[in-house]
Amino acid sequence: MTQSVFETGGVQRRTLLAGAVAAASVAALGGGRAMAATQARYRRHNVASPEGAKMLESYKTAITAMLALPPADPRNWYRHALTHTMDCPHGNWWFVVWHRGYVGWFEQVCRDLSGNPDFAFPYWDWTANPQVPAAMFDGVLNPNDPAYIASLDRFNAEFGPVLDTFWNGLTPAQNGQLLIRGLRFPADLLFDIGPKGGPMFFPRGSARGSTQAKPGFDDITNNAVSPWMLDNALAPRDFIGFASPKTFYHGSITGFGVLEGQPHNKVHNCTGGIWTDPNGQTTYGDGFMQSNLSPVDPLFFLHHSNIDRLWDVWTRKQQGYGYPTLPDNNPSALDPKGDLGRWQAEPFVFFSDAKGQVLPPQKQLAGYYATIGEFDYDYQPGSGEQVVPPAAPTTKKLKAVAAAPPQRFAGTLKVAGKTSLGAADVAVPTVLLTQAAQPNGPRLFATITVELSPFEHGQDLAVLINTPEGQAFDAKSPGFVTTLSMFGNHVVQRPVTFMVPLSKPLAALNGQKLLRANQPLSIRVARLGSGGPRPAMLHSHGLAASGATTSTAQVVSIVIESH
Repeated sequence: MTQSVFETGGVQRRTLLAGAVAAASVAALGGGRAMAATQARYRRHNVASPEGAKMLESYKTAITAMLALPPADPRNWYRHALTHTMDCPHGNWWFVVWHRGYVGWFEQVCRDLSGNPDFAFPYWDWTANPQVPAAMFDGVLNPNDPAYIASLDRFNAEFGPVLDTFWNGLTPAQNGQLLIRGLRFPADLLFDIGPKGGPMFFPRGSARGSTQAKPGFDDITNNAVSPWMLDNALAPRDFIGFASPKTFYHGSITGFGVLEGQPHNKVHNCTGGIWTDPNGQTTYGDGFMQSNLSPVDPLFFLHHSNIDRLWDVWTRKQQGYGYPTLPDNNPSALDPKGDLGRWQAEPFVFFSDAKGQVLPPQKQLAGYYATIGEFDYDYQPGSGEQVVPPAAPTTKKLKAVAAAPPQRFAGTLKVAGKTSLGAADVAVPTVLLTQAAQPNGPRLFATITVELSPFEHGQDLAVLINTPEGQAFDAKSPGFVTTLSMFGNHVVQRPVTFMVPLSKPLAALNGQKLLRANQPLSIRVARLGSGGPRPAMLHSHGLAASGATTSTAQVVSIVIESH
């Protein structure tokens, strides 16, 4: 058995623009590479298109083949899902790049086993189509199909011995990555997956929260995938503002950009059975999509193909305006690698190729997946393309290098009220608030830092503007911004930041004369409804201090930025 039960890799297919001037300009932008479009070998189509429907038929063939493979085969369906469980990054700046590789290598496995040499994943444009595509309830595209493992006991019986063999063959680098996540032995992983640590595994009949009778989203998720949210997710002019904040290694959570924290997290949770009604009451149902075993649901790969498409849209927007596409290239005496060097050098050591073989060393680094390159695909246009500027001569693209740094306004924290977890008054110039409330005005974002319990995966936290303490609210209230949502099964070891856009609620408040000149904005964070109890997640093998799972979330800081 190879050590790399797992898949992923790729680099963007566009070729570098010629010319020393272009190269120097791009380097000055922080490592982003200006690229000209070439013809891609494969195209990822919208799942709603006729071409996307054809790809789903090949996808079915590949899934059927992978479900039939023995657990010892690294191409087995559940083996691919376990790669995500053991190594996936969420809540940090490696989120988009790791998932590009993961989906890219898996696409090659599907291409091989489907017998379709032109196979490429269709993407689910949930902004244009905010409900689970009807075809995803058909046969093996639905994880409740009889071809899937029926119970956790059966899963443990089949994969326990395989994981023992896998662990015995770990390289030092692989073992080190697992230890960062507290995974010492196969038993640790199975404990986390099972009912005491998870749940991550959901039995047949409860494998997906969304149903044919109820394929749509709740109001919270509809807000998260809406055109205004997507437009704001694509607005940042720096990689970290777009992707998610920096951290030291990809196994830790430090914070969420708009793209990851809003449409990514909420689509996962909603289709995974977490549903909030119009009164803010949340029901915690079942479904793989809410957990780190989410790739068991074939919907995962359509969802993440759309996330990757939006990264490609953002990259082309940045290139068009001459802005950086990657972290800053800023080495110093204290940090010789700088942001770009550290980001590129992060090890992704559980990827394998289409045949399940170990990848060469250069393909086990994050930097290899900074572009689509080897995967050689492009996308049928979808939501968000309007942010990409029209094509212009190279010299014009590279002139608009210096984007103004964002203005920042730190909030003054207030004592939390009876219905709030925290609040702050933020003094933002009246002229800026007025401009930000206009359709084409500057973008205002709130960066909210929250101290959570180590296993906080409970009810969402609502963000409100100029909404008095105790006043009832819902997702359609004028001061409602969005909610702060965690995803998956992670131990939270530090305060977590969430970046949320303020333009739409500011416009609503302005329209109702609720923005007052020379008055600070009041930003409040509150629990969304009372909801029901959510199962405790990821007990970390008894290493947590007593009471650590029950602490109350606290707001550490609120800062508003103008872009």
